[in-house]
Amino acid sequence: MNQIEQKAIETFQNNLSLLSEKHPEVFRKVDILNQAIENGSYKERYALEYKDGYFDILDTVTNDWLYGSSSIDQAKKAAKDINYKKSTGVIETFYNYNFTEEAIQAANKEDPTASPFVLTAPVIGFVGKLIDKNTIMKHIFKFIFFGAGLGVHLQTIHEKIEAPMYLIIEDNLEIFRLSLFVTDYSKIADNSELYFSIMSQDDEFKQVFDTFYHNSFIRNNYIKYSVFYQHYREKISKIQNFIVTQSSNTYLHDKLLMKNIRTIQTIHDKYNFLDVSKHHNENATFSKRPIILVAAGPSLTKEIKWLKQNAPFAIIVALFMIVPTLEKHGIKPDIVIHIDEGSFAVQQTLENVNNSFFADNILLLAPSVDMTIFSNLTSEKNIFVFEDRTRYRFNKGYLESFSVGEIAYALSLIFGVKDLYLLGLDLALDAQTKKTHAGGHLNENSQANTKDAASSEVVSLRDSEFIIKGNFQDLVPTTPLFEMSIHVLNDFTKRFKQAYQNIYNLSDGAYFTDTIPTKSDTVDLSSYGNKNSVVLKEELHDFFMKNASKEMDEDERNAFEERIKETKDKREMVLKFAGQRYPSMDQFREAFVETAGHLISTQDEKTSELAGIFIIYLENIGGYIGDFFNTENIENPKRNIKHFQKIIVSQLLKIIDKYLRILEEKS
Repeated sequence: MNQIEQKAIETFQNNLSLLSEKHPEVFRKVDILNQAIENGSYKERYALEYKDGYFDILDTVTNDWLYGSSSIDQAKKAAKDINYKKSTGVIETFYNYNFTEEAIQAANKEDPTASPFVLTAPVIGFVGKLIDKNTIMKHIFKFIFFGAGLGVHLQTIHEKIEAPMYLIIEDNLEIFRLSLFVTDYSKIADNSELYFSIMSQDDEFKQVFDTFYHNSFIRNNYIKYSVFYQHYREKISKIQNFIVTQSSNTYLHDKLLMKNIRTIQTIHDKYNFLDVSKHHNENATFSKRPIILVAAGPSLTKEIKWLKQNAPFAIIVALFMIVPTLEKHGIKPDIVIHIDEGSFAVQQTLENVNNSFFADNILLLAPSVDMTIFSNLTSEKNIFVFEDRTRYRFNKGYLESFSVGEIAYALSLIFGVKDLYLLGLDLALDAQTKKTHAGGHLNENSQANTKDAASSEVVSLRDSEFIIKGNFQDLVPTTPLFEMSIHVLNDFTKRFKQAYQNIYNLSDGAYFTDTIPTKSDTVDLSSYGNKNSVVLKEELHDFFMKNASKEMDEDERNAFEERIKETKDKREMVLKFAGQRYPSMDQFREAFVETAGHLISTQDEKTSELAGIFIIYLENIGGYIGDFFNTENIENPKRNIKHFQKIIVSQLLKIIDKYLRILEEKS
């Protein structure tokens, strides 16, 4: 065996050891391929060849070479092309907002729950005065390789930038396996953290990226990348989609702070908290009649006649915002669900419906909605609340989602319904009209001018379009926001669906895992007989009362006190950070990172609400802070450090003091 072959085998073994120890899922894929090659069940398409001092790959089907010239020379060129500019070869992870001095001063006077910009504008405005896209980065902290090839360019680029974190994406497992003979990934891993996405489906790809993204999120300011195969540019749009759909971008810190404040108030006001911590298997009320879950998608408009014909025989669970449409067609829901904190949308909806329409409904609400509005619609005994995102009544469980549709779906499964029919839960655009919602819904609009996300430089939550698997059609268009909800809904199916439960999807929208695509003209629920609304209301009320309570138990009360202690500890940490002087940018960065780590940590998951608020807030401003730390030649660094420190401390204390005040007032 010659020296080159021996070296390749040693490199392969080193890489297998690395994968086995640090990346077991990738190792499993490579190991399966190895075994298939060895036992002859898989015929290799690609052959590793050494010629003229470099390795190349021959496609034995097309007789094409992967490189076609020196892979070493190409790797050197790839490294030479990498620079520290913010304007080329980067994926931005934050919005380039600009704020005038007047806007910043106005923000400083507002309550921290009034808008996300109250706490972000002072930080963003300060950084914007010092830094723009023409400035140069000191370091490249995170780097993405779109296509590994033989990995030669990974090594040359690493030697140049020495980034602490790399995401390596390669969709061809056979080519990745060959790279293990050529590039010693273990040497790169000696001083850098590696993340691999190898032959990954979308869900796995997202999971790997999310881990890469959230680790040291303050280093996300500009993520540099290299593209080995041009078709990998589509993955850039996927990553942009992953970024804009991060929870820190879709549910901002001001809303989460308000959610916590209102939830604490609702606990104090003694509303009934529903137990969503367990599945109520085959509950009698929900097993003898089906549920029709009515959401606001375009399919509702098309199937409203079917719904009116079958509503008398089923339990109708409806989202609050669609109630005006149901009243218009004489369809009265039995259960109405709402979770959003905003009062304006509720008021707008109520202007289009007779308030007496709610008198006999069971209302299932997130405890953070404006209770003063809903308590005027019906008797308090008909209102039951369940936590979403917060955990103050943790023994009652909680749900977390992007929108009310998935929440209503999860609740229907938890209640123990045997047959669940989904109508208007499209989570897709109407293929012809591009409408997002049914007619009459407050958010009804057409997205005829949506952009294809794969070809767009900027991905918007609502204005970009993706193609996904359809329920009735092979493919349907959707938005990043809807796609997020689909992932959550599928997760709820895995968590809550029992073997005896059947889910029939009547909507001409997205396909959902483990549901049955069902045309409405094949469904007639009249065999269940007409429901007695009075008796049904009593049964529903009895069921919810048996599974709800107004008072916190001892564990929940103790955790409430622990939150007060933790909040005061975090306040002391911020004051300690405020009281120090930092003569260099590196010292300031280290102190801030330590402080931020304390703010986002918690001693117990049961008391993690404030940490959760800080995670979102710090991710909202993290890109700007990272840009401040990582920009070359900032003028007057000592003076600017002192000023920036004062701004950040002020914002952090606003969150802490607002939260601590409600805890102490309502304890």
